[in-house]
Amino acid sequence: MALCPLCTADDARRLYSLAEGYATVQCRRCRFVFMAPRPSPDYLNAYYQSAPVYSYTSAKAEDYAAVVADRAQMIHRFTERLPAVARSGVAVDLGAGNGNTVKALETLGYEAIGVELSDEARKAGEALFHVRLQDGDLRAFDAESLSLLTMFDVLEHMLDPVERLTEAYARLKPGGGLIIGVPNFDALDRIFTGARSKALIFPEHVNQFRKGTLRAATERTGFVTRYIGSPPPYGVAITFGWRWALRKAFGDTGITRTLSRLLVWIKRHIVYPVPNFVVEKTGWLGQSLLIVAQKPETES
Repeated sequence: MALCPLCTADDARRLYSLAEGYATVQCRRCRFVFMAPRPSPDYLNAYYQSAPVYSYTSAKAEDYAAVVADRAQMIHRFTERLPAVARSGVAVDLGAGNGNTVKALETLGYEAIGVELSDEARKAGEALFHVRLQDGDLRAFDAESLSLLTMFDVLEHMLDPVERLTEAYARLKPGGGLIIGVPNFDALDRIFTGARSKALIFPEHVNQFRKGTLRAATERTGFVTRYIGSPPPYGVAITFGWRWALRKAFGDTGITRTLSRLLVWIKRHIVYPVPNFVVEKTGWLGQSLLIVAQKPETES
């Protein structure tokens, strides 16, 4: 059994059995949930280099316009909670995938840079959005050189999340901002489907976060939490398969696309608002968690 990545205790209980002899376990001391034993970096690097590019569904930039606009709107909403130093300057998206968040940061006026390990993802993002994407990690940046750092669907993949957060703290300017999005272990999906849930994707998700453990990991490295919760679109996810069924039955036509947009509108404006209000306030049942944190403007 591996040591807890959050508190280093050697006392965990098994929650789920996974493939290849791995398991999802929970630390008895701090309640952090993680995969044990820890896979080797070489194992994970080989897996990611052969995996398809995350969220790459089209070679046309216009097909991602709504995704980029939604991400920019969400980042703008939460950076308003941070001091002015976090609202301009150099912003880095770690684990940039196809580069849509880098493009969103660029539209907000940042000097935006994406860091992405996958060669294929970097090529796709550069072709799609003409943004700056580079290999490597945060050690490529000077200390206290960044105004904002975003990490969407990244921290759950990292073998040593506390060390990565410590690196993030060192690279941010005093007053700089950190925005992290991760799957929520307390999601409705995980409660009902267990090891088959999206939160426990094997072998990618080596860490599982709840509201309390995400806050603990972030604050342990010196950050001050400004927000934590499950805001739209991180709230309750309900999938009936109706859009897929429409396309399967009638093909990808103008009518089916219109009906699909109508179904999305109904879910967004009629089905979701009340449960998502509850989810955002409690952190329970939402599909993902978002934390907005700040490096103190002066060291204590």
